[in-house]
Amino acid sequence: MSEGSLLDNGSLSSQELSPSTSVKNIEDIARALGVSKSTVSRAISGKGRISPETRERIRSFIEQQGFQINRIAKGLAEARTYNIAVTMPSDTEVQEIPFFQTCLHAIAETLSRSEYDTVVAVTTEHDIASLKRLIRYRKVDGVIHTRPLTTDRSIEFLKEQSLPFVVIGSVADLSVVQVDSDHREACKNATLHLLRQDFSRQVLLAGNPHHQVNKDRYEGYRLALTEGGIKEVKEFFQVPTDLRQLPLQEGYPLVFWNATSKTVLEELIHHILPQGPQCIIGMDDVITAKALHILHRYKVRIPDDVAVVSFHDSTTMEQHLPPISAVHVEIQKLGSLAATLLIDMLEGRKIDAIHRLKADFVIRDSSRAVQKDSTVAMQPSNIGFFKGGLS
Repeated sequence: MSEGSLLDNGSLSSQELSPSTSVKNIEDIARALGVSKSTVSRAISGKGRISPETRERIRSFIEQQGFQINRIAKGLAEARTYNIAVTMPSDTEVQEIPFFQTCLHAIAETLSRSEYDTVVAVTTEHDIASLKRLIRYRKVDGVIHTRPLTTDRSIEFLKEQSLPFVVIGSVADLSVVQVDSDHREACKNATLHLLRQDFSRQVLLAGNPHHQVNKDRYEGYRLALTEGGIKEVKEFFQVPTDLRQLPLQEGYPLVFWNATSKTVLEELIHHILPQGPQCIIGMDDVITAKALHILHRYKVRIPDDVAVVSFHDSTTMEQHLPPISAVHVEIQKLGSLAATLLIDMLEGRKIDAIHRLKADFVIRDSSRAVQKDSTVAMQPSNIGFFKGGLS
């Protein structure tokens, strides 16, 4: 009888197999022991007709190979990979955004405690090929999708595949399991903080209007303006041809979408400063950090000349001199909760679809009240930082 073959009673022969045998999946186990894949599956799952001796021999062999019965072997039987995909946008700015790094770390840490591994799928607004490959080749058991778009191909694809997934962010489909911070309320509070100081000459440097998080932040911003009696804003989706004719001095807040590159921000700030803005708001910490760098080069005094607020907090905002007032969200809690919810889904536990975490507006020195004559602040000749342009 060959090594590892079955006896007449269905049990394995008593001869030991070498632990050095290369075993990577259920098929390798079956081949090494000279049994069928279904026999191995029954031994691992504990279901089906199989002798106690055969079950014990198979399980012992798996353990000898370094597998863990409660994870790898069970995964083989249940066709699980114990891998979770996390989608990450491929924007060049992403590497500069601490949010994604912190969130990914929290996800991976939480998943690892349940013996799941993390696989990153890089996607764009128009290209989700990497995500499709992972799912079509059954390399992952579920997906955590970050930064949803107003029209999101990844979400539509995941719904079609009937694969468990959780979104970090807000989506209109309330059947989708989603975890987000209350951006609307926090950004509303941030804007009201400025309006209480009679800062109506506001400039909002916004990001991509197709990102749902930017839409949510903007809705909170507009709610505050309406509450403060400001019903009209001037929105621009590209740099205006004549930046000298902006109606900032008329009391209209200005909103510049897609103001993410240093070149665009440089041009906007260069023409906005002479018009005497009372405050500049960055839609996120990266935009705000770039704007602060330009303002510093113009020798702008914050908040004496211009108040600055960010709709997203980070250590960069906190450690800036002066510290920047910002909307603070619990990034680690977002990532950890998303991972926990996905594990619950995979284990068949019942969960709620909508989860909202509180976000806080943290007031720091960059937006504190400053006693000054607002009519003087509007005159470029009286703003020392703008004389002579960049230094």
